[in-house]
Amino acid sequence: MKTLVQLFFFLFTVISVAQNGSIVGKLTDTDYNNEPLPFANIFIKGTTKGVTSDIDGLYSIENVGPGTYTVVYSFVGYETVEIPNVKVVADKVTNVDVPMGASAAALDEVVIKTTTRRESAVALLLEQKKAVGITQSIGAEDLSRKGVGDAESAVTKVTGIKKQAGIKNVFVRGLGDRYNSTTLNELPLPSEDPEYKNISLDFFASDIIESVGINKTFSTPIYGDVAGANINIVSKELNGSGSLQFSISPEVNSRAIGKTFLTMDNAKYIGNIHNVSVPIKDLGVHSFDNNYKPEMQNAQLNSSYSLSGGKRFALGDNSLSVFFVGKFDNKYEFREGTSDRINASGNYRQQFDRTEYIYNVSKLGMGNIKYRFAGGDYIAVNSLFIKNNGQSVADYYGLRAGLTENDEPGNPVRALIRRQQENENNLFVNQLLTSFTLTEKLSLEAGASYNTIRGYEPDRRTNTYVIDVNENIARAASGSALNNRFYSNLEENDLAGKLYLDYALNGKNEDSNNSRVRLGYNYRDTDRTFNYTQINYLFDSPAVVDIDNPDTSLFNQESLNAGIFRLTTNRGDGRDGTDPFRPFSYSGDRKIHAGLAEVAYDFSDKFSANAGVRYEQVKQEVTFDTNLASTDDPNTDPSLIDENFILPSFNLKYNFNENSIVRMAGSKTYTLPQFKEVAPFLYEDVTFNSFGNPSLLTAENYNVDLKYEYYFSPGEIIAVTGFYKNIKNAINRIEVNSAASELSYVNTGDANVGGIEFELRKDLIRFADESGAEKSLTFGLNGSYLYSNQKLEDVPTDDLTVRFTNQEDELEGSSPLVIGSDLTLNLKKGSTGITSSLVFNYNSESIYSLGTGGDDANPGSGKNNIMLSSIATLDFINRIAINENFGIKLNIKNILDPEYKLSQDVNNIGVANPTLPDGQETTIETFKRGVLFSAGVSYSF
Repeated sequence: MKTLVQLFFFLFTVISVAQNGSIVGKLTDTDYNNEPLPFANIFIKGTTKGVTSDIDGLYSIENVGPGTYTVVYSFVGYETVEIPNVKVVADKVTNVDVPMGASAAALDEVVIKTTTRRESAVALLLEQKKAVGITQSIGAEDLSRKGVGDAESAVTKVTGIKKQAGIKNVFVRGLGDRYNSTTLNELPLPSEDPEYKNISLDFFASDIIESVGINKTFSTPIYGDVAGANINIVSKELNGSGSLQFSISPEVNSRAIGKTFLTMDNAKYIGNIHNVSVPIKDLGVHSFDNNYKPEMQNAQLNSSYSLSGGKRFALGDNSLSVFFVGKFDNKYEFREGTSDRINASGNYRQQFDRTEYIYNVSKLGMGNIKYRFAGGDYIAVNSLFIKNNGQSVADYYGLRAGLTENDEPGNPVRALIRRQQENENNLFVNQLLTSFTLTEKLSLEAGASYNTIRGYEPDRRTNTYVIDVNENIARAASGSALNNRFYSNLEENDLAGKLYLDYALNGKNEDSNNSRVRLGYNYRDTDRTFNYTQINYLFDSPAVVDIDNPDTSLFNQESLNAGIFRLTTNRGDGRDGTDPFRPFSYSGDRKIHAGLAEVAYDFSDKFSANAGVRYEQVKQEVTFDTNLASTDDPNTDPSLIDENFILPSFNLKYNFNENSIVRMAGSKTYTLPQFKEVAPFLYEDVTFNSFGNPSLLTAENYNVDLKYEYYFSPGEIIAVTGFYKNIKNAINRIEVNSAASELSYVNTGDANVGGIEFELRKDLIRFADESGAEKSLTFGLNGSYLYSNQKLEDVPTDDLTVRFTNQEDELEGSSPLVIGSDLTLNLKKGSTGITSSLVFNYNSESIYSLGTGGDDANPGSGKNNIMLSSIATLDFINRIAINENFGIKLNIKNILDPEYKLSQDVNNIGVANPTLPDGQETTIETFKRGVLFSAGVSYSF
């Protein structure tokens, strides 16, 4: 640590030395209404000293020794300009403003360079610098440099954000899925999975991403149901007059390749489910489409194919652009490890060796049409379709309690559980976006979206076999749901709209880019229906089965006719007159009306502020008819939340000078229980069951941030942020007090979250010569230290009794230390070049699940927290440009191949005759994901 501190001090000292003189100015485009010309190259002839103009065409070459120089200005498609006899005087600023022109044949290049700026790391950093609020973004340029394949991987490269193994979606400042929100082009997105609030970010391949913005502070245009961050994906548009690009990238996983790989019967390589409905209508007929016996294959080659392109059409002074992206990805993964669980009596509930075969297919298509008027106003239509199919076959072999009447605590029987699961999720997004300048000061921004989610889990197959002492004979276990088939589907429709009016104000400084008044309205209507049917095989006594041929030996029509088993659903067998095929279900409807007002003002060239208030009227109702409760019962009420929220926010910005900035932000937000968290239906898994809690309360969040930024150059920054959050009525997932391992959701009292974030982006080496050759070595480092604490109380507002092992604890999923770093070498000359990056990430140990099961007589008794061990990852990314058309990529990802390990300390306070010694750390789940080797080629026409 001492060496690290010394290194930071050295870097800061080197770049903060006294300057001799400087050359500054502004570049304008004479062929484009004298608009600022961003991202042009400026260098001093005969030296390696140079810079790039910023988004406003401004440039500054610092620390130039006294003398007379020739300064060269160049931009693709523009005439190179040389300005001789530029005199630099010590401690003085020399201003040179340069108009530049492009030939008529290169006007398309003007469009390219003025519309691609949001993909550039430099441009996004300049936007961050100019903004009043605290923002952070990662663009397509950084996605490519770091080998990022999707939005989820993108956001984990940002300070304070991590992905936790076994949990979908990311944690922001220790806050998981329920505390975050996701938007596409600033319009909300629904979730494809009933378990989660947010859509899976790995759906969004980097091919469709221009940039990803992470707003860790709240502002009035963001929906108020957020405390961690709003993650906004900006979709790609056409750059230039036209393009067509094709790429292909094969990949192998070191742990999957060469395996005899198990796949589900009837699961398709291309990921299309052939039948999503229950195939039988008579419990006396065994006519299922799929077999229990899995298939096998031996060619686990991952692959990725993409095609993108578009065309721009000139329509007088206006233009019409059309752009499309199509992509197909498939990936194999093999996991091998343990899956153990401990019960409250200090004994093993299960001790399994687990092998899991995972196959995923993702297909996407995106298209957009944009009509741009000469003055910059536009109308755009975006459509996006994503089909994601996940397949897995998992075998759990070992010891399991509770499968027979004779097994005792501490003496489980030998068993094999095979679970085969396929999930298909289809997302269809349609957006209309507009922006118009109504008068010199008044502008209008409007948008609407209609999104649909269709999610299917057809014929999930679970087999439970008890193995005899000689491991020769297997019997199908006789429990009511130990052998079953499960069918579910989710349908969600989501309608959203926005309308903003902005009125420009005259601030106190001459630019006053931020001074304005905004009035706006948001609307969102989300309607979800989820239903499922489970068909159980009931054995009056265990039946012998050939594990390698379960269908021919047992699970067939002959066995059903012989009475070896009976078929039933969770509603029964129909003998009581009810329809056994009527699915269990829940329906959720949420409507949000929001009005907002915001004032931003530049009080001087140093101080800017904005303050706003958002009013939200939220009504959410969930009705249910499940295996646990039904609102058809007059004594059971639906889950209803009908509340009004007033959500103030402010942002303050003070410039000590152009490059030294301090910001402060504060806000109030809320966290709404999600449909799944309040719907009381029991979802069964091999290792746990879960159900919702209709009595959950809305949480309230109070947020404060303080950030200091220093910009060494347009693309370099050092920043430190401190933050604090207070969460009233925090919502946590917990293990309820029951004989089974059942999870649910409760309010647990107040939680406090605080921390420090650090970010450094610095060019260690950067120079360009007169031949156009560029060389750079860039270093990036970000880290966060997080403190979290929550009082764990059994609140009286619900019907669940929860006894926590600890009276207070950290937040579930929060890693105290998160570090990310990258080192990038870039060599470029003309249209050829190579970019090589080493990308490192580290997450310290975190809580996977809070411990429960204690009692008042024995404080500290019960099961301890399940902990996820620290994880470090390293990727080596290479991009090679052969010429302006042909490119190659060579990547090695997950080089360290870390072990994902869940462990739990045994706590036997007050427990009689435990099997495991008190205080022993027991590993309850492990697996590794494998090293990924990929090579790819791309060609642009």
